[in-house]
Amino acid sequence: MSIVLHGIGLGGGIAIGNAYLLDKNLNDAVYRILDIEDVDAEILRFESALVQTKRELERLRDNIPSNAPKELGAFLSLSLIMLEDPQIAISPLKIIGDDKCNAEWAIKLQANKLSAQFDNIRDDYLKERKHDVIQILERVFENLEGNKFKWDEAGDLECGILATHDLSPVDLIHFKNSNFSGFITEVGSLTSHTAIVGRNLDIPAVIKVAYARQLIGDNELIIIDGIEGVLIINPDPIVLNEYKRRQEEWLNSKDRLYTIRQKEAITEDGVSVELLANIDNLNDLVDAKYNNASGVGLFRSEFLFLTHDDHIVNEDEQFEMYSTMLNEMGTLPITIRMADFGVDKIAKRDIGSEILNPALGLTGVRLLLATPSMLKTQLRAILRASVYGNIEVMFPMISSSIELQQVINQMHYVKEELKEEGIAYNPEIKIGAMIEVPAAAFAIKGILAIVDFVSIGTNDLIQYMLAVDRNDEVVNYLYNPTHPAILKIILHVIRQCNRVSVPVSICGEMAGDERLTRLLLGMGLRRFSMRSANILNIKQIILNTNLSQVTSTVNKILKTENFERIEELMLKLNSAK
Repeated sequence: MSIVLHGIGLGGGIAIGNAYLLDKNLNDAVYRILDIEDVDAEILRFESALVQTKRELERLRDNIPSNAPKELGAFLSLSLIMLEDPQIAISPLKIIGDDKCNAEWAIKLQANKLSAQFDNIRDDYLKERKHDVIQILERVFENLEGNKFKWDEAGDLECGILATHDLSPVDLIHFKNSNFSGFITEVGSLTSHTAIVGRNLDIPAVIKVAYARQLIGDNELIIIDGIEGVLIINPDPIVLNEYKRRQEEWLNSKDRLYTIRQKEAITEDGVSVELLANIDNLNDLVDAKYNNASGVGLFRSEFLFLTHDDHIVNEDEQFEMYSTMLNEMGTLPITIRMADFGVDKIAKRDIGSEILNPALGLTGVRLLLATPSMLKTQLRAILRASVYGNIEVMFPMISSSIELQQVINQMHYVKEELKEEGIAYNPEIKIGAMIEVPAAAFAIKGILAIVDFVSIGTNDLIQYMLAVDRNDEVVNYLYNPTHPAILKIILHVIRQCNRVSVPVSICGEMAGDERLTRLLLGMGLRRFSMRSANILNIKQIILNTNLSQVTSTVNKILKTENFERIEELMLKLNSAK
């Protein structure tokens, strides 16, 4: 019988092959009580697995294959740091000693404890780091004697597809050089490191497919569609032939995409569009340049802080990073979003109190203003680097022109300080604001009077407008970028910006959603900032769009509040030549 399951597609096309089940993980750990004389040997067993894991990571970091994603070097270094953390290196030893239990069970108990702690964090980025920590514990678990998974003994099936509970970015190094043509995991999210690295491998992959290993038979024929996020187990002949046809079509379309890399993003009727890249680190610039991005529309600078043990990265370290980025991009613009920390990323001692609702509390620009030393340090680093290229600064989570003016005033003070010290900077550096709070969108006129550009952060704007946590599986079905209220507020911001000739971009997920490209173009958007992997797909749509022909359909969408009618019109819009 054929079974169809759904998950999150990481792209990479379609893979058809036999399943290889990897079923050894922390969930399989069983409790074993130890005699008191065996505790020391079990502690030594854990410590040996810890040392072996460290050696493996160091060896992989020092010998990263040339065809491996650039992000892996930074991830491996971060993994080695996490491996030294007492929560990973020491706590399981205490559990073994106190509970007189086997190492596997101790690791599982510690993983459950850390998982619960991460689940209570409100910040999306930090919450997703749970997977990185658990994957490190999984790796130690695998290195315990008798648990080791050997990549050189796996993947012998021709066009084999790996099905596992989870797959770490470290394992993806081996995966790239294996015989596997795709992979499935039962857990994961779009913002996990596995997803980030997996997308860049450009291999068919679907994550977060619940109970996949229980439903797939070892060596059973399966299909994974990394585009739609679909897993098909034991497909019937008609479905199999259809996916073989789709697979061939996808490969052909991929070849065609590479031919448009150097083309300018211009519609059929001559409207020019900027396609910018969202990046998290220096390595992301490689993909941005390869896909011929017009520049960096969003550098999430908080990632620079989060890769260090201490959240405060000093001025010189930041300056070096920004200067290196500018050197890589030449004359192309780089927009640095000031560190967008939620309260969960800052130690309690730094803000002085508990926050009951972090999502509505001290976050974004509010936190920057509340921590003046961190704000000043980052502004100094950015301004010092501004003489080396086209750098812009953008402030997050603005709700009014008042707080925006406050942070701009702080920037003026830093400029005066640098001037007195004889340190060069670009006095004309451009200043922008993130529009992700509904209040800012409706009060946009006051904001436009004091900035050089704005960027609409649609992820949070939608979340706050619809009162929906997009990461909450219970309610995220309500998270709808084509909700009439969302379209109206975005249209309002775009029109207000265009009226006074202030550049406006969208840097949220909407910018990289092919289904929404023509809609946003028809609304007057001319700057899109997205993940580099989406740039060529969006460019292809732009090249095949005649704005004069789609405008009437876009106007109909914007005038209706009927959800079904909007969907009908969206289909019509995207089916046009």
